[in-house]
Amino acid sequence: MAGRTCVAKVRSYYERILPFYELEAISRAHLAFWTGLAKKWKPLDILEVGAGLGRITEALARQAPAVGIDVSIEMLARAQSRKRRRSRTSFVAADMRRFVFARSFDLVVAPGDPFSHLTSLADRKQALRAVARHLSAGGRFVLEGLYRKRRETEIAPRRIRHGARSLAIEEEWHPIGAGERWLARYRYSDLERGRVVDTLSATFVARAWDPGSMRGLFRSCGLTIEKMWGDFDRRPFRSGSRRVVVVARRAASAPSRRSPTSNPRRRARRPR
Repeated sequence: MAGRTCVAKVRSYYERILPFYELEAISRAHLAFWTGLAKKWKPLDILEVGAGLGRITEALARQAPAVGIDVSIEMLARAQSRKRRRSRTSFVAADMRRFVFARSFDLVVAPGDPFSHLTSLADRKQALRAVARHLSAGGRFVLEGLYRKRRETEIAPRRIRHGARSLAIEEEWHPIGAGERWLARYRYSDLERGRVVDTLSATFVARAWDPGSMRGLFRSCGLTIEKMWGDFDRRPFRSGSRRVVVVARRAASAPSRRSPTSNPRRRARRPR
């Protein structure tokens, strides 16, 4: 029951903010970073967890066939409608804690930290184990993790231009309880020549990552962290970093969906 409640809350939140989220997502994609990873590592199969509107999945599919999963039917429908002709992208509605494919992936990415919606440690472990099971032996998992530098309220206003209008966003983060839990509050105002055309306020509870405990947590779920970056420029993570970007591999002892030699494509693969 708790799992269904969590999914319902996430679906309801994104369904409500979708018209504004579409505009906001344009500035958050960081496509060059994600496609740069695929160009460098040359995966044969890519999975995006929390694909949302599919912009990153679609960009990655230019490098290799890519699957995007999300619990939001509405966002996946938008992503499907915008697919390029002859796109190598596919979208699947799935819970990130319980998704199952009969194959593994060389690259699994989680941009924008969909894990932030998993506020219980048990749910977070379940999702990480699902990722570990679907990684190929030489594959990598890259997570853009939510990180808050201090346990204090932060307010970050910003504007995004779209055509002749602009979207004003007031983003607030308030610490609540323990365990890196936060109340995130967004107020969107669509402006035309300074006049408010439409506005909406929405909140959700998120869980940030504690970088000091991530290695042990990942290890307990069958993943080994290789790198921890503090931003998309790949600088090492520091306590003052804006975010935590983690690169992990499947631990040798972790179960996999498939032996990496069971696919003829993989037997012919060139060494990296």
